[in-house]
Amino acid sequence: MRRLAIGVSLACALAAVGGSAPASASISGVAAKQWAAKIARIGARPAGGANERRAREIVRRRFDTLGYAVRTQVFGLPNGGRSRNVIGRTPGPIRVIIVAHIDGVHGTRAANDNASGVGVLLTVARYLAEEDGVLVAALGAEERMVTGSSWHLGSRRLTSSLTPTQKAGVRLALSIDMVGVGTTLNIRGLEARPNRSARILLAAARRLGIRASYLRDTGQSDHDDLTRGGVPAAWIEWRWDRCWHRPCDTISRLKAYRLRPAGRVVLAAARDVLN
Repeated sequence: MRRLAIGVSLACALAAVGGSAPASASISGVAAKQWAAKIARIGARPAGGANERRAREIVRRRFDTLGYAVRTQVFGLPNGGRSRNVIGRTPGPIRVIIVAHIDGVHGTRAANDNASGVGVLLTVARYLAEEDGVLVAALGAEERMVTGSSWHLGSRRLTSSLTPTQKAGVRLALSIDMVGVGTTLNIRGLEARPNRSARILLAAARRLGIRASYLRDTGQSDHDDLTRGGVPAAWIEWRWDRCWHRPCDTISRLKAYRLRPAGRVVLAAARDVLN
């Protein structure tokens, strides 16, 4: 009994001086995969379809349960249909934006691309719900091969809804996309050298002892439209997935041990900005 009391006292003392384990250590890859499975089991989620709406409702309910102020943004598709973003906000000026696209291509359950990103988003959102200045969002209509647009329409709609003052106040913006399969963790961006968001993510990974490298791309995820719209953003991704946009992109292939470090890096980076 005395040993237990001493242990409890020691734990409390460590917590009081900041010696407790960081919240990022608590990120569960298993929980992220469970959320991803809820999304992937719905089936194919092309933009504007019934399955995209069903997946969006899962996210909306989760954001609401966590205490975020939730709203949706409606936007048009080139085929005349409609898609939506579901957005969760905490009080105060926006300092952190974290997004993951919820749609997928035809003919696949789109487990890695991108139920995996939504799963990590929902897991991280749990730990940021009490922080001021957070915007989390599940975006529609990212897949340009489905919409026929040259834009990632959901992120373009989100970016256009931000005022110049709001854009200037954002310190970290990122897309979580394809984080359940692969051997190399990349922080990606449009620039030849990492922008502010990418630098924050890379620094968080180093501090956690997670190997991550910067990789330039030409805009294959939602960070593209955020960056071009005035919010310098990065994309976190495990590479490479041979089942990208193929029917074999199934939930059984997602690895909890890939989801967890992605979530840890995202959460640590967000906390670096917020605290």
